[in-house]
Amino acid sequence: MLIRWPIFILLTCIMLVGCTSSSRKDVVASYKIQQTWTFEEFGDREVVQFESVFWEPDDTISLRKAIVADAISADRDVLEIGTGTGLIAILCLMNRANKVIATDINPAAVANARYNAESLLPGQRLEVRQVLKQSPGAFAVVGDTESFDLIISNPPWENGVIEHPADHAYYDPGFTLMDSILDGLPSHLRPGGRCLLAYGHVPAIKRLRTEAETRGYTFTILDDRDLDTLETDFLPGMLIEIHMPAENAVGS
Repeated sequence: MLIRWPIFILLTCIMLVGCTSSSRKDVVASYKIQQTWTFEEFGDREVVQFESVFWEPDDTISLRKAIVADAISADRDVLEIGTGTGLIAILCLMNRANKVIATDINPAAVANARYNAESLLPGQRLEVRQVLKQSPGAFAVVGDTESFDLIISNPPWENGVIEHPADHAYYDPGFTLMDSILDGLPSHLRPGGRCLLAYGHVPAIKRLRTEAETRGYTFTILDDRDLDTLETDFLPGMLIEIHMPAENAVGS
């Protein structure tokens, strides 16, 4: 049975992306479209951004390049933490990922990622999971025995207070999300797996380096820029790899 779409979203959808109603019951269409984006990786197809869902394309330029040019997701099981519009998760599927699970705490983002997946990859399932506000950890909706070859995230960059759903994209109160990503890697990152994080905020990157090294991880900036010469907030975002010793990986 077709989903009954609110007339404003249906008309906006037709005007902006030429799509029609979907038979996917999990594609929620109760959010306004804020804007659309086009990216080289998708040709002339557009990525839709719902209202209250954050998206800054320059955050993840280097991550998108790694997915397409370096094939980092090919033949791998992938987890994206904080998917937003779903762009990165969908790009992984388009570049031969075995399986992609994407999570987000903003209900609009969960709906947005499902919507874009249906539009850009009809018939190819992207599993998007809703994180609950009362349990916001990085792996809160990941099973204890679930593990991945690639864990990626463009997490919120600054310590701040969450007052509205959209704030989850900007603020990580007490950097608890950052810490939960690091703490969860031994349980969910497979031997030889990679964790790649995109940040564009100098204090957050320096804190990430300290916290990673405290846990015995290797911290590597995959960028030619000198962190000490950058403004506090900068774009494009900087791609960072967190590498665990083999003995710390899941199943070791």
